[in-house]
Amino acid sequence: MTEQQGEAKVRMTGGAIDRRTVLKLGAVAGTAAFLAACGTSGTSTEPSASSTDNTPSATLNWANWTYYLDVDDGVDTATAETSESLRRFKKEYGTTVNYREDLLDNDEFFGTIKAPLEAGQDTGWDLVTPTTWMAKKIIDLGWAEKFDKSHMPNFVANLADEFHGRAADPSNDYLAPWQSIMTGLGVNTKKTKRFTKVSGLWDPALKGKISLLTELRDTTGLVMLGNGADPSNPTRATFDAAIATLQAAIDSGQVRKITGNGYTELLINDSALAAIAWSGDVGIIQADKPELEFIVPDEGGMYATDNLLIPKGAQHKYTAELWIDFYYRPEIAAIVEAYVNYICPVKGVSEEITKIDPALAANPLIFPSEETKKRLRVWGSVSAEDQAYFDERFSAIVEGVSA
Repeated sequence: MTEQQGEAKVRMTGGAIDRRTVLKLGAVAGTAAFLAACGTSGTSTEPSASSTDNTPSATLNWANWTYYLDVDDGVDTATAETSESLRRFKKEYGTTVNYREDLLDNDEFFGTIKAPLEAGQDTGWDLVTPTTWMAKKIIDLGWAEKFDKSHMPNFVANLADEFHGRAADPSNDYLAPWQSIMTGLGVNTKKTKRFTKVSGLWDPALKGKISLLTELRDTTGLVMLGNGADPSNPTRATFDAAIATLQAAIDSGQVRKITGNGYTELLINDSALAAIAWSGDVGIIQADKPELEFIVPDEGGMYATDNLLIPKGAQHKYTAELWIDFYYRPEIAAIVEAYVNYICPVKGVSEEITKIDPALAANPLIFPSEETKKRLRVWGSVSAEDQAYFDERFSAIVEGVSA
């Protein structure tokens, strides 16, 4: 794919192909050279003999975000019966995954598990999928289970190089990257003029038709970029300027809603014609709404990773480790990626996803170009005092719109 093509409209490829049929035909195995975002080659391995003292549980409880796991065509929500990857896991291990799309916002979800974790009680979840900054908070509080990597040979072998040595979990003892996300613009190019700058969100022609995310780092980060500031080094001054931009847009009636994953419904039903959006969400919607385009703004976009984490006291830790390791088989990761359209952390996926649909290997939502990656920013570390200040100011903005 040329750089020019990378700047062109990002389409959900394979829309004419029934995913369920393709995935069933794609009982794939082997290794592959992977594009830069996902490392080099990958392998599939059975857990070591040291795991034989453990028995897979009958159930596994997993909280995830919406549009974040493969699902059969014609079905809205993944379950143990409607997801090919979960069906294969059950066939191999006998485990039914109780899969719930209960994550809409990191802070909101943390509020639901904080009390039992503080009390040393089971949260009811064996796996949760927080973004790295929230995952680090959980680890620092001592509320994450440490992996037994003897149960996880594929994870050890196939984790992409870029995820080794992360500040949040330098030895990958607590976090298994699930997907990496680009945050940019979702624009309905049929009902509004296409734009490539963050400032396009404030066009009066879009009054009342803009949706923003409740994720502080994504929304204010993108606005900072639009203001010419660097969210990888946020200060109170640059943050306050972003808040002022947002407040002006809200006061003028420009913003319809600030929401979590609920923004997808606004884009689907045209209640919003543009949004600060997550790349994979837009890719999935494009299958039925090809006029929707994901754009990394000229000023740059935000980048983050969601991770599989086992909460302290989880009832089925061993089975959670089995699922993580199962996903880190390139052929299983390919099944997931063919649906979710996010950036994969598993080595060896490129060749495997080609077996499902060759066009997907050129999808810039899954495999962004080097030029695009250079324009992505990760929210920088700040002091606890500054973060509390940011949280308070942004919460006031969100609550003001929700009121």
